[in-house]
Amino acid sequence: MRKRLEDISGTVLNALEEVRQITHDLRPYQLDRLGLAQSLRALVRRSSEHSSVLIATHVDDIDGLFPGVAEISIYRIVQEGLNNIIKHSGATEAAVVIKRETGALAISIRDNGRGLDPATANGAAAAGFGLSGIEERARILGGRMSVDAPVGAGFNLKIEIPISPKCNQN
Repeated sequence: MRKRLEDISGTVLNALEEVRQITHDLRPYQLDRLGLAQSLRALVRRSSEHSSVLIATHVDDIDGLFPGVAEISIYRIVQEGLNNIIKHSGATEAAVVIKRETGALAISIRDNGRGLDPATANGAAAAGFGLSGIEERARILGGRMSVDAPVGAGFNLKIEIPISPKCNQN
């Protein structure tokens, strides 16, 4: 009986951890606690600490520019861009720059890695789910994505998302 209770207890603890992870994946708790700008800085810092890639960052104060759902998409765009660098680029250095420009949010994620094979670079969908997911999120936000990634010359991902006047009214 004791063994069964221990097994059940272990199963319940694993299920709770999975629920916590799913909840975090839906809306990162940092967004509510820290705001978008600080959450993005923390994301870059954690990514750099848990990889061999040295990642520099600059994030303008962008809190309150977008509704909550858009903040999640922006967070996920940067998260996927960082994941791509760490998993696929072979880079030693990278930079994430997020700037508030006139009427738009500009996101630049670049590295000094291997770039993309031209056969793969002809469209984000061909390059994998990560880039196509980034492109789709940007499109949903009314923005656009561009990639410059010559073989052997690093990877430069740019996303521009319009800041609509109603977004500023939160």
